[in-house]
Amino acid sequence: MLKGEISLEFSRVVDKLSKKVNQTLTSFLDRKIARAPFSYHKTYYSNIKEFIMRGGKRLRPISLIQAYRGVADSDGKIFLPSISVELLHNATLIHDDLIDHDELRRSGPTFHVKYREWYRSEISPDGEAEDFGSTMAILAGNTTYNLGVEAILSSKFPHNLKCEAINLYQQVFQELIDGVMFESVIQRRENVTMEEYLQMVRMKTSSLLEKSIQIGAMLGGAKNGQIKALKEYAVLVGQAFQIQDDILGTFGKESETGKPTDGDIKEGKKTVLVVQALNNASTSELNTLRKILGNPKASPSSIEKVRKIFRETGALENSKRLALELKEESKKRLLKAKPPLKNEPQEFFLNLADFVVSRIY
Repeated sequence: MLKGEISLEFSRVVDKLSKKVNQTLTSFLDRKIARAPFSYHKTYYSNIKEFIMRGGKRLRPISLIQAYRGVADSDGKIFLPSISVELLHNATLIHDDLIDHDELRRSGPTFHVKYREWYRSEISPDGEAEDFGSTMAILAGNTTYNLGVEAILSSKFPHNLKCEAINLYQQVFQELIDGVMFESVIQRRENVTMEEYLQMVRMKTSSLLEKSIQIGAMLGGAKNGQIKALKEYAVLVGQAFQIQDDILGTFGKESETGKPTDGDIKEGKKTVLVVQALNNASTSELNTLRKILGNPKASPSSIEKVRKIFRETGALENSKRLALELKEESKKRLLKAKPPLKNEPQEFFLNLADFVVSRIY
C-alpha cells in the first residue's frame, strides 16, 4: 500500500515480480522440505518456509532482478539467484528478533517464540523453553543464510559469476554483522551523533540493498560506471528506508506494519527519532526520555509522552525531511550511470526511491 503518488506501473512491476519471487521461493523451499531426512527436519524447514512466506515486500530480490534487467538482454536465469538476498534478509530477521527479544513479526510469532511455545506444549511447561527457542532461532538463521548460498550455486550462471556473487553475499553478511554490533554498542550510549546513526544504518540496512543491486548488475555484465551509480543510489535509498522504518516503528499502525508501535521505545533503540530528540530536548524532556526509553513496562501514557517529545523537539519533522533529502540525492546518483540503464529498470529505481519514504508498512 502506498501513501504517496507512486506510479501504477511501479505497483504493477512490484506485484508481478513479487509473485515470481514467491513462486521461486516456494519451489526452492518445498524441495528442501521434501529432502529432509526426518519428520523433525521437515517440520523445521516447514517453519522456516512459513516464516519467510508470511509476508514481506521482496524489494531486495526485485531490485536484484531489475539491476540485472537494466544491463542484460534477458532475465530467464535471474530468478533463482535473486532469492538468495531474500533468504539472507530473513536469516537476519530471525536473529534480530532473538537479539531484540521481539515476540511478533509480520503479525505472527517470531521464530524463537514459535519453538519456545512448542517446547512448552510438547515437552514441558517449565524448564528450558526459552533456551530451546533461542537455540532453534540461531540454527534457523544459520540455515536460512546457507540456503541463500545454495540458491546462487544452483543457478545456471557461469561458475566465475556464481563465485563473485557468493563473494558479494559473504561481504554483505559481514557488513550486516558489523552494523548490528555497532548498533548494540551505541544503543547503550545516550549521546549518539547523526553521523554515527547514518553509518550504522549504512552497514545494517543499506548494505543489503546495495549488494542485492550489485549482484544483479554484475550477473548482467554491467559496466563499472553503471555499478558505481547503482551502489551510490542504493546506499542513500537504504538510509532513507531505515529512517522511514524508524518513523513507522513509533508512528505507524500495527495493523499495517505487523509490529507493535511501542517496541522501539520500550527497547530503547537508537532510532533516528531518539537520536534527534536527545540532541534537541530540553532538560525536562531529557529527564522524561531517560525514564521511559528502554523501560519494557512503560505504560501507554508514557509512550505517548515520548511521541509528544518527538514531535515538539522537531525530531519527527527533521527525520522526514532527511529521508526526503536522501531520496532526492539517490535519484541524482542513479541518473549518472554510464552508460544509462535501460528505461524500464531505471524508472523502477526512481519510483522505488519515492516508495521507501512514502510507504506505510
